[in-house]
Amino acid sequence: MQFGNGWKPAVAPAAGLDVLRVGLGAALGLGVAAALVQLAQWGGWQGGWGLFAPLGATAVLVFAVHTGPLSQPWSCVVGNTVAALWALLVVAWVPAGWAPAVAVGGAIAGMQLTRSLHPPGGAVALLLVLEAQHGVHHGWSYAFVPIALLTLVLVLLAMAYHRAWGKHYPLQVAAPAAAAKAQHLPADDLSDADLQALLARFDQDYNLTPQELGQLVRAAEEQAIARRFGSVTCGQVMTSALWTCRPGDDLGRLAAQFQQHPIKSLPVVDDAGRLLGVVARSALFDWLWQQQQSDASDRRQRRTWRLWGKKPPASTSARAADLMQDAPLSVEDHTPVSHLLEALAVHTVPFVAVLRQGQLVGLITRTDVMRILLH
Repeated sequence: MQFGNGWKPAVAPAAGLDVLRVGLGAALGLGVAAALVQLAQWGGWQGGWGLFAPLGATAVLVFAVHTGPLSQPWSCVVGNTVAALWALLVVAWVPAGWAPAVAVGGAIAGMQLTRSLHPPGGAVALLLVLEAQHGVHHGWSYAFVPIALLTLVLVLLAMAYHRAWGKHYPLQVAAPAAAAKAQHLPADDLSDADLQALLARFDQDYNLTPQELGQLVRAAEEQAIARRFGSVTCGQVMTSALWTCRPGDDLGRLAAQFQQHPIKSLPVVDDAGRLLGVVARSALFDWLWQQQQSDASDRRQRRTWRLWGKKPPASTSARAADLMQDAPLSVEDHTPVSHLLEALAVHTVPFVAVLRQGQLVGLITRTDVMRILLH
């Protein structure tokens, strides 16, 4: 779509199957409506039963543009009915010369007030006024039978027809809980006011609701992530230079590792390279602080043992296994980066361990993720 240039087609080209589906649906819907009219006439039903031309325009909307807000059941049925009622009032009270303009303008206003704006409603109002000028007058019931009734029949047929083709009509806005599960980059969500401002900026207020625009934004975001990172795996972006420790390493070795390298945690691996857990630098500091606090108590206990002439028990020093915690998050090296972005948006972790057949082969930190996004 190109805004500001009305001389170029604004409607996307339709696929061959869609052309068949829409045309067949409209023919089926109006065929059923015509059959009902014929049955009513055979049954002697009074009240001017007959098809009315704007019903064809409604068929275009409900079968070809069924996702638009102007094509939804409320807009179709209520819009045509409100327009018909207003037109009948205009015929009764407004001079014939002014009646067409007043009927169409008032019908539009009435549909807006009832939140049922439906373009064929303007045609309904104009049709009834023109018929009155040519001597065809309708009673108030005409707004309900056949106008409201046949519109309702057409809408119900469209609902069943779209469902048979796997389409959704009426349009259903996804629940917030379901939308929260979608993959998306960790960014500030647009508020309803922001979305409404965007719709007003491009003059699309009647074509989309803020909720529908929000869904489109999220879907575009997901598609961008899939396109950009779908072919990139965690193994391609991981840091393969690893600093690790073994479960039996003493705390002096752990402290040396933290002092030599700008890291906040150490993966703990076994002899086969399998990831067992992680030792955080904060856990080591906490242990050292607790050890310092207990040193004074330990010295008093040792003096007591010596006074009694007994050998004090040997002190035990902690090992990496004593401070080890479970690894916060791990992925296989063939995992797409797009899946990792979803996990990091939910979990706060120091790193993500990258495994290959159970063995630790690399790490991915948030710095690595930021580097990916920047490039």
